[in-house]
Amino acid sequence: MSDSSQIISISNGAASVSVDLQGGAIVDFHLHEGGINPLTFKRAGSNFQGHFLCLGRWGPPSDGEKAAGVVMHGEAVTQTWDRQPSTPKNELRMQTTAPLEGLYVDRAITLDDENGVFEVTEKVTNVNPLGRLFNMVQHPTLAKPFLTDSTVVNCNADHGFNYMLSKRPLDYAVQWPFGIMEDMDTMNVSKPDKAYSSVFSFTIKKDAKFGWITAYNPENKLLIGYLWNRGDYPWISLWQDFDENGNIRHRGLEFGTTGMHKSYKEIIEEGNHRVFGEDSYKYIDAGETQSRSYLAFMGNTPAGFTGAGDVNFENDKLIITDTTSGKQITIQTTLKADGISK
Repeated sequence: MSDSSQIISISNGAASVSVDLQGGAIVDFHLHEGGINPLTFKRAGSNFQGHFLCLGRWGPPSDGEKAAGVVMHGEAVTQTWDRQPSTPKNELRMQTTAPLEGLYVDRAITLDDENGVFEVTEKVTNVNPLGRLFNMVQHPTLAKPFLTDSTVVNCNADHGFNYMLSKRPLDYAVQWPFGIMEDMDTMNVSKPDKAYSSVFSFTIKKDAKFGWITAYNPENKLLIGYLWNRGDYPWISLWQDFDENGNIRHRGLEFGTTGMHKSYKEIIEEGNHRVFGEDSYKYIDAGETQSRSYLAFMGNTPAGFTGAGDVNFENDKLIITDTTSGKQITIQTTLKADGISK
C-alpha cells in the first residue's frame, strides 16, 4: 500500500475484510485459517488495487473528457472516502462524491457473523442537474500468491467477445468458456491455455436469477466468489494479464452494467448500444438514486473439489455445486441479502 493508505477493517471468528479509504478499494479479504488474500493486486502510481469500483464509466474517457480531468474508470477510485458512523456489528459505512462525474455513492459493507461472507450495497445518486449516461462495474483483481497457473475461474457466462475485436463484437462471438484471439485462434478463458493478455466480456445466461463468478486455487484448496442479482449486473468481464515470460500476473473477475471497455463516444460511434441483447450503458436521471448489491464469499474446499459448476443463494445459504461430481458445498450466512433477492 502507499503511505497515504487509510485502512479500516472488520472481522469475525472466521474472516477479515479491509478497505482503503484512499480510493475506496477492498484490499484484503482472507480467512484466518490459511490467511491467503486473493486481492493483492496493486498498480504502481495509481489507486487501482484489490477490488475497486469503476463508477460513472468502465474504461477510458473521451479525449475531451480527459482534457477536462476525467480519468480511467471514473473518479471514485481517486477520492478519499469518508467513513460514516455505523451501529450494526461488523458493518463498515462510507461515502464519496466524484465531482466531475457528478455522482455520489453511499456504501455499506456487512460481514457475516460467523463465516467468510460479506454483503456490499452501493447507492449511487446523480447530483448533476442533468441526466447522463452511466456505468458501474465491480473490479476485483487477483494476484499472487492466490493467483497461479493452476487457478481456475468459473461463472455462469453465456455469449461473449474479445475487447481487441470489440468494434464488431457479433462477428467474433464466442460461447463461454472460450475466447477468440486476434489471430482467430481460440483459447480457454476459464483456465487460460495460452499466454494472451486481453479482456473477454460475456453476458450472463438469460434465464439466471443471479450472476456469479468464482476463482479456485487447487493448491491451497481455496475458493473465492461473488454472487449478485443479474438485473443489477448482466455482464461478466475477465481481464487476464501475462508478463513477458508468459506467466499469469493478474486476473480481473469483473462484473457490471456493461461489457464495453470504451468511452461513450466510441460506443455510440461504433453502434454498439446493445450487444447480445444487453445494454452497453445505463442512464441515471438528475437526482436519481440507483442501488446495487453483491455478496462476496470465501471458503476452503473438500478433497476432490474441481471448481464451481453452479452457485445459488436460498434460505440464508450459499450453495456451491462442484463442476465434476455435482456434490454441494453449503455456506450458511446470517446475511439476509435483500439487495440481491429483489
